[in-house]
Amino acid sequence: MNVLNGLKPQKVFEFFEYISSVPRGSGNTEQVSELCVKFAKERGLACIKDKLNNIIIYKPATPGYENSPTVVIQGHLDMVCAKTSDCTKDMATEPIELMHDDKYVFAKDTTLGGDDGIAVAYALAVLDSNEIKHPPIEAVFTVDEETGMDGANGLTPTLITGRRLLNIDSEEEGIFTCGCAGGCRVNCSIPIIMEEIEDFSNPDLTYVTVAYSGFRGGHSGTEIGKQPASAISALGRALYDLIEQIPFKLIRLDGGKFDNVIADNASALIEMDSSLFIDALRYLRTSDQKLKDEYLCVNPDMTMTVSKQSEELLDKTYGNDYKSMKRLDDVSTSKVLTTLFMIHQGVIEMSMDLKDMVQTSQNIGIVKIDEDSFKMSILVRSSIESQKTDAIKKIRICVEMMDGSVELKGNYPGWKFENESALRELCISSFKHVYGKDPLVNIIHAGLECGLFVDKLGGLDAISFGPNILDIHTPKERLDIASVERVWRMLLDILEKMC
Repeated sequence: MNVLNGLKPQKVFEFFEYISSVPRGSGNTEQVSELCVKFAKERGLACIKDKLNNIIIYKPATPGYENSPTVVIQGHLDMVCAKTSDCTKDMATEPIELMHDDKYVFAKDTTLGGDDGIAVAYALAVLDSNEIKHPPIEAVFTVDEETGMDGANGLTPTLITGRRLLNIDSEEEGIFTCGCAGGCRVNCSIPIIMEEIEDFSNPDLTYVTVAYSGFRGGHSGTEIGKQPASAISALGRALYDLIEQIPFKLIRLDGGKFDNVIADNASALIEMDSSLFIDALRYLRTSDQKLKDEYLCVNPDMTMTVSKQSEELLDKTYGNDYKSMKRLDDVSTSKVLTTLFMIHQGVIEMSMDLKDMVQTSQNIGIVKIDEDSFKMSILVRSSIESQKTDAIKKIRICVEMMDGSVELKGNYPGWKFENESALRELCISSFKHVYGKDPLVNIIHAGLECGLFVDKLGGLDAISFGPNILDIHTPKERLDIASVERVWRMLLDILEKMC
């Protein structure tokens, strides 16, 4: 490809392009895992690939560092695969198309995968070099971090001997993360009853699409405290407001692609009496204005679209499959909209110990209607385990009141901030050497694999950092070139100080 040729640090961007040459979405990591195996074999480095596609590459210390404790350099291979609405790329089979300007590396119409491809690129660049001074290295590349940290959770802990962990999975330069929230995915299923639609051409009935788009979206941990709102919750609120005034039946309800991403669009197809459409339009506009009064400052591009769907438009939007569509009965429609209205979206509680720190939140990441049930996937996060448990309990109660059930997936622990950390002090010293100032040390309201590693590996001293990556998990994602170079210099200084 050589698209990034000439960018510095040269080897880092060379290896970023190397791993970007194959698809590497969560659950689709076989090819990128094999690239890492190939890299290790070509350099005569010991390498383990487990059944999950996790990779560990071992490199001996450089002369003079043989007796130094092993350091673990860690990141994840998988990325969130999101794209613009008009992008035709199949991200399951096609690699991303890298691009860059003077400031940023980005991908054409898709996410970039800087989260967390940059960690892998940094590590490969270190492993490739015969000049960089370092202690024994275990480079640990996990999989499926974005969908539940399944790789880190399933990794055999005895394969890792190092007790100093450099996790390069933070997206804001100048910040050392030393603690994080725990999380759990709550998959909800509510049974529904579907009815046949006899005739889409019946003039007494109107089919209407109600959609929200243009929401800010973003990471459901790092961005949720900025109150960017969710297209799913906005649509649910608008439809609930509507059904309090005008009867209608749901046919389709779709929103979101990932439970760790705040939904930037959502849509519904409904059936109503034709004579009620004008009144329905007025109620929907009123609901939309309420939402804009609350959230327009942080979602300036949020847009509600309401449109009648003729058979021709239905065919254009849904294909010939529209003829086999069914509608939910009145009770099922009510159950779905009531649940969506009642389930909380966003911040639940702010920390009383740390200023401006989200303590507990939940994100309705995915909603959809299938043949016999309404599905929701919700990600609950909290740095307080009891609050995480209570939030899950409230979701369960609400769903069970609608005769539904919940399944918990990917329940992972938080990472407690330690008052004393030799690794943190070393990293702070290197930061001062490179930047000439102090870094910010904090904890974040997002899941990091450090929590699982700390839980698995007794006595682990861990820290997380990284270069600036903007708008992660969205097609606007971009990697700050100058920041990558500065963090690279800091990483080399950290390794050199680990004597």
